[in-house]
Amino acid sequence: MKRNIELTKGLIFSQRVMLALIDKGLSRQKAYELVQRNAMKAWKGNKNFLTLLKADPEVTAALPPPELEPLFDEQYYLRYIDDIFARLGLTKAQWKGDITKPTELAPRTI
Repeated sequence: MKRNIELTKGLIFSQRVMLALIDKGLSRQKAYELVQRNAMKAWKGNKNFLTLLKADPEVTAALPPPELEPLFDEQYYLRYIDDIFARLGLTKAQWKGDITKPTELAPRTI
């Protein structure tokens, strides 16, 4: 799964970057333009999105590299994973265990 994420060259984080730019005071339109411009360069040129953003002075004027880098942390999207699995009735041992072994789960009563 991580390899598939890496194939996107970081483009999956474009929404977080755009929202961070808006939070810094840019208009939605301007933030979109900056993100779109760099996203297209990344896509067409097979380049890393974060690297392009760091090299763009318009982007770094609003979001310096130390503020850009945390936006590319995939753990942000997994922050509720424990809660989700708990709601499904799964323990950490079940979902962090060997996924090649089938796990027998009893239906949960609601």
